[in-house]
Amino acid sequence: MRRALVALLAAAAAFMAAGPALASVPAHPKWRSSDPFGSWNNGGYIVYNNEWNNSHGPQTIWANSFKYWGAISTQADGNTAVETYPCVQKNFNDVSVTSFKMIRSVFTEDMPGNKSGLDAEAANDVWLNNYNIEVMIWVDNHGQRPAGNVVAHTTIYGQKFAVWRNGNNLFTFALDHNENKGVTHVLASLNWLISHHQIAANVTVTQVDFGWEVASTGGNARSFIMRNYALLTKR
Repeated sequence: MRRALVALLAAAAAFMAAGPALASVPAHPKWRSSDPFGSWNNGGYIVYNNEWNNSHGPQTIWANSFKYWGAISTQADGNTAVETYPCVQKNFNDVSVTSFKMIRSVFTEDMPGNKSGLDAEAANDVWLNNYNIEVMIWVDNHGQRPAGNVVAHTTIYGQKFAVWRNGNNLFTFALDHNENKGVTHVLASLNWLISHHQIAANVTVTQVDFGWEVASTGGNARSFIMRNYALLTKR
C-alpha cells in the first residue's frame, strides 16, 4: 500500500512538473489549415484562419462545419496588440440595414482553460458600408481593452454594455460580464447606433463574423473552440 501511494504521488508530481497538456487539433477534422489566410466554405459560411497582423505567431484552424470548429494559436507572452481573428463569416454584399427584421448570432464557445498570459476576447465583428465601418460586440473578454473611449452605456435585450467609439468608423459594445454561451443581438446594436446618431440610417451590411481576437496566449499553444454557432437573419 505504501509503495503504491509513493508511486502515485511520484506520478502526480511528474505530471504537474510537465505542465498542462499541449493544445492539439482533434483527430480527423473535415478541414484544417495553418495558412495565415486559410479559409473553408461550408453551409453558406466561411471559416477563416485570419492571421492578419504581420507580427503574428503560428496558428492552425480546424473545422467539422461552420457550427463546430476551432483554432490552436500561439502568440507571444505579454503582447497586447491583436494578432489574429480566427472566425466564421457570412457575407451580405452591402444589403441595407433597414431591410432586416432580425440579425442575431447564437454561440457556444470555449476560451482556453488556462488563462495565464491570455489576452483575447470572443466577439462579433460586423462590417458595414463595404468594410468602411466596423462594429464589434464583445462577450467573453480576458485582458483586452476596446479602442477609443466610452461614449454611452446601454441595455440591449437585458444585457448591459459599455459603448466605445474610436474615430468615426469603429464601435465596440463591451458586455459588462463574460459569457461563453448566448445570443448577440446584432441588428438591435446597429439600430442603437443609428438612433443615437453614431452611424447613418442608410448604412449597409457587408459581413457578419464571430470569433476570437487573440493578442497573447502566454507564448504557449492554446485551444479556442466554437462548439455551436448560427447566424439568424430575417428580412
